[in-house]
Amino acid sequence: MDIPLNVDVYGPDGRIGHSTRIIINPISQAVTHLVVRDDTMLHTEYIVAVKHIKDSDSDMIRLDCTSQQLAKMEAFQEVEFVPTQVPHYEMLSSPGSTYAWPYVTAQQELHFVEVVHRHISPYERDIRRGAQVHAKNGRVGQVDELVVDKSTYHLTHLVLREGHLWGHKDVMIPVEAIEEISENDIHLKLDKKEIAALPTFPLHRHIQHLV
Repeated sequence: MDIPLNVDVYGPDGRIGHSTRIIINPISQAVTHLVVRDDTMLHTEYIVAVKHIKDSDSDMIRLDCTSQQLAKMEAFQEVEFVPTQVPHYEMLSSPGSTYAWPYVTAQQELHFVEVVHRHISPYERDIRRGAQVHAKNGRVGQVDELVVDKSTYHLTHLVLREGHLWGHKDVMIPVEAIEEISENDIHLKLDKKEIAALPTFPLHRHIQHLV
C-alpha cells in the first residue's frame, strides 16, 4: 500500500482533508497513524489510526470515516502561548546620549512564547513529506511517499523523489537501511554509492505490490 503525503484525503462523504504526516513506531517499524489536516479549520490536524485507511494510490487516500467522525478524533498537536518576562534596557540619560552600563536600567516586558504539544507517544516518530534523508556521506534527498505492507501496517520502503542524485526518478529505500529517524531528518546505513545501486522508478508510477 502506497501512502502518499501532501495529497487529498477522501471519506464516504467526499474530500475531508489533506495528508501531512505518518506516525511510526521506530522499533517495530509499524505505521500506527496518519495525520490529516482539516482544511475547513485553520491549522487543525487529526490523528487517524491506520485501520481507517480503506485504500490509496499515488494521488489520494481514502478513509472509511466521514468528516464528522474525523472532527471527533484526537488533535495531532496543540499550541499554547506561555507568558514570559523579557528584560528591556532603558537609558537613564537624555535622548541622544551614549552612556553604557551602569547608566541603563532593565525593565521587564511581558511576551508570549509559542509552545507546541504533540499528542503522540514519546517513543513514536512522525515522518512528513520533505523530511531530509541522509546517507552516511551526505544528504541524498527528501521523503515523498511511504510503502506499507497492508496486512501488517509495517513500513517497508521510503520513496525519494526530489533533490536526489538520480534525475527524475523515484528511489525506493528499504526500511532495513534506516539508521535513525528524527523530526525532520532520516539517517541511513548506506552511502551514496550503495543508494545509487538501488532500483529506481519513473515518476507518477503506481505501486501495486504489498496491497
